[in-house]
Amino acid sequence: MKTLIILISTVVLVNSCRNNPKEWGGPVLVHPRDQLTVEQLLGDSSLAFFDMSYFAEPDWSVPASTGFSGTILLEDTRINFFKQKAYYPGENLFPKLQLDFITHQGVLIPLRKDRIITRFQSDSYWDVVVGAGKVWHEPEDGEWNRASFPLTLTDRWVGQARNCVAAFVYKPDTISNICLQCSQETADIDDMQLGDINGMLPAGFEPKRYVDSAQIVERHKSSVAGRIPVHPLSEIDEDNMIARHFDIMIHSNAPTSLGAVFMNNKLYLHPPSTRHGPYPYPDEMRHGLYSVTKSLAGALALMYLEERYEEDVFGALITDYVPALATHAGWQGVTFSHTLNMVTGTAGGEDAERLYSTLIVAETAEEAIRNIAGLGDAPEPPGRKFNYASTNLFVLSYAMQKFVEKKEGRNVNYWDLVHDNVLVPIGAEHFTVLHTLEKDEESAIPLLAYGALPTIDEAVKIALLFANYGKHGEKQILHENRVKEVFGQTPWKGYSTDNDYRGTGYRHAFWSKEIKTKARQGKIMVTFMLGFGENYIVFLSDNTVIFRFLDEHDLDIDELIKDVVTLKSPVP
Repeated sequence: MKTLIILISTVVLVNSCRNNPKEWGGPVLVHPRDQLTVEQLLGDSSLAFFDMSYFAEPDWSVPASTGFSGTILLEDTRINFFKQKAYYPGENLFPKLQLDFITHQGVLIPLRKDRIITRFQSDSYWDVVVGAGKVWHEPEDGEWNRASFPLTLTDRWVGQARNCVAAFVYKPDTISNICLQCSQETADIDDMQLGDINGMLPAGFEPKRYVDSAQIVERHKSSVAGRIPVHPLSEIDEDNMIARHFDIMIHSNAPTSLGAVFMNNKLYLHPPSTRHGPYPYPDEMRHGLYSVTKSLAGALALMYLEERYEEDVFGALITDYVPALATHAGWQGVTFSHTLNMVTGTAGGEDAERLYSTLIVAETAEEAIRNIAGLGDAPEPPGRKFNYASTNLFVLSYAMQKFVEKKEGRNVNYWDLVHDNVLVPIGAEHFTVLHTLEKDEESAIPLLAYGALPTIDEAVKIALLFANYGKHGEKQILHENRVKEVFGQTPWKGYSTDNDYRGTGYRHAFWSKEIKTKARQGKIMVTFMLGFGENYIVFLSDNTVIFRFLDEHDLDIDELIKDVVTLKSPVP
């Protein structure tokens, strides 16, 4: 598997072809339905692709005659993945797994909303994240009720997100096959990872009653109630001045982005698109944000530890906590802060030779650290020269784990502390990041370099924690001064990137650059998170935040920023 990944990825980076899937132009669901019928779902033939409206509850539905409670049993099943290159092992295989659901007032609630690791029981390439769906009845279905739910497929190496929807019909003691369709993704265009997926999954069913079903329902209701209210972007963008930036089609031949603006304490969302129409469960949609992870998770974790321990964790030495680097000449004097800020003075990098051969092919934390220890040195000492390298963030993750073990014992995982004391209080408890592949899942640590899979609600909540200088309600969760450093609110101004094409300044995993606006402010300095693809989270004044998630390799964010600033402060 490792050799295959290296060979294919290296070839693709040099010889990428962008003959990507086209946008859907077929019919939408009307009454009576002509696709996803009971007969089709009870058969074993694969179906054609069709509009996402066929997976959504229609206007003519009535409440389901019976609820759904039990375990869906799925086996390794071959699926159709229409991509432009050979499959990685198991990439066209849906994984063996069990999914437990209950229903409440027409909502299909999964008992498990975190990432489901499948590698121990399946040959599939994919792990799975399941969201809440719906159940209903359509009169033409006779004795059968109908259900659908959102499902994200994600790999274990770089953290792509393929947003799918699954549908089936059911009776109290049996279900049909499950029809799966994936028509949207955040994935690597350079690796030719764009492509539609569908398949018919044979499914078993074990009816169950769960003793804690009332608590599960209450947790779900509380989670939904705690979401940031969503308004259509058109409420503030009547002439599509902002929306046009979210419908960019440079490489993918179809709009596959999510765009949103948080302004005046409201979230305005541009409807998330797929190649087969609007996604029916936008609140549950997950997005692979790649290097946004460095700030969304890496900076978050380090700033939390500094607040928790009330000491200069940023100034701790990497060599004190990473034995494999203790005698490495290049890592002498490198601090936790240097790794977060990409000024380690070491020879990490983003090129295929170093990134793939150090992080992507490594399974365990120890293997990744050994690979990194084999890299050479850069001529500059720590703290002098900006050199963007994902390897730095993994070194930081490893060092933070050893730091926490020294403070609290070997059985304490630093990401568990972040989850319980940062993510849960702000209502982002299901925020998912990519971890190492340990034999013992409990000992796995985040890569931090890439692999975040937030929903828009989770992304907004974490962004607002930063925008509020690490404070949530009355509680200071992140170190206030470190967050202020991110936004240039202290004498420390961060590091120059030597006019890197992505941004001119870098502060604690956040980029910055100057924008000449159309509004009365003139030139402004903006701070932003940035990930491959190009995924952006951009911070403006007055807690205004722009979210643009897409795969189009469009680094030109300036015009979007200018138009949002104009919307906030129109030119007189």
